Amino acid sequence: MRMPPPRRAGLCGAAASLLLLLGWALLLPGGGRDAVAGWLVGLVFWLGLSLGAMALLALHALTGGRWGDALRPVLAPAVSGLPLFLPLAVPLLAGAGALYPWTGGAAALPADLVHLYLNRPGFALRGAVALCGWALAGFLLLRLRPGGRREAAAALALVFHLAATTMLGFDWMQSLQASFSSTAFGLQWLLLQVLAALAWACLLRPAGRGATGDIAGLLMATCLAALYLGFVQFLVVWYGNLPGKVAWYLPRQASGWVWLGALSLLLAGLLPALALLAGPVRRSPAALAGLGGCILAGLGAHWVWIVAPALGAAAAVAALPGLLAVGGLWLGGASLLAARQPASAVP
Repeated sequence: MRMPPPRRAGLCGAAASLLLLLGWALLLPGGGRDAVAGWLVGLVFWLGLSLGAMALLALHALTGGRWGDALRPVLAPAVSGLPLFLPLAVPLLAGAGALYPWTGGAAALPADLVHLYLNRPGFALRGAVALCGWALAGFLLLRLRPGGRREAAAALALVFHLAATTMLGFDWMQSLQASFSSTAFGLQWLLLQVLAALAWACLLRPAGRGATGDIAGLLMATCLAALYLGFVQFLVVWYGNLPGKVAWYLPRQASGWVWLGALSLLLAGLLPALALLAGPVRRSPAALAGLGGCILAGLGAHWVWIVAPALGAAAAVAALPGLLAVGGLWLGGASLLAARQPASAVP
């Protein structure tokens, strides 16, 4: 299975973008706020997948292994699409005033924090630095041949990736409720990025049956690590009874949101981890493809659970066209960029 044809994917993204614009103008109760929230869900989901692919390529450049050779044909097109997120992030910047409370100078926040860090110029600059740095790292990983230069680029890319993920995780998601901050949030997002990239690779069924068991092992290890870190983060907040952090969890445990969170936990974590205990599942590309689709659906639900409760149910409704819009535009552009990738970029 290959990436969708660029024209079809691009048309799907354009149609979903028009649907979001229509919702912005006429349908969604929150207007622009809900539309931007839906775009944010799509942006975080597809950017995370692309970044997870980049992290896996960087890791393979440092460690080697047949799993990386098997996954490269499906990871490389995802990495080649990283520059597309620069224009795709513009709607988020344009709509930040409707989405983030700190743009209005929220009274609950210390004035120095608002003015020195949470401000529009800083928000735009940090986003641009992160996205440009990721695009450059992906370019180098795809163009450099195996050897010392690629290994050095991979090591620097991973260090930058951790810092940029932590920074953008706070800017784009935690600052929806700026009284909440978690130093583990960026690391958890990084693990979910790798999980998304592995699930995407399983869904596309890369060649190389000999590496199927290795890929299944990576998928299970990443699932367990993401589950552990998410649980520990919740446990620390619950046990410490920290009011500012508890306030972030309360709306996500109310009414139907808790069921959405449980669904994402089941689809993206518990069910794949249990299924991968069975040897036949780990050795079957078809079974891994099914698990890949299950994990991606769970991750989509997870990002809706992260973004929408702070804004309302209409933001969750806007998440589906947001996922389709960003995904279609990114898939179409990434397919075109991958088709123009020179043969010398492949080892």
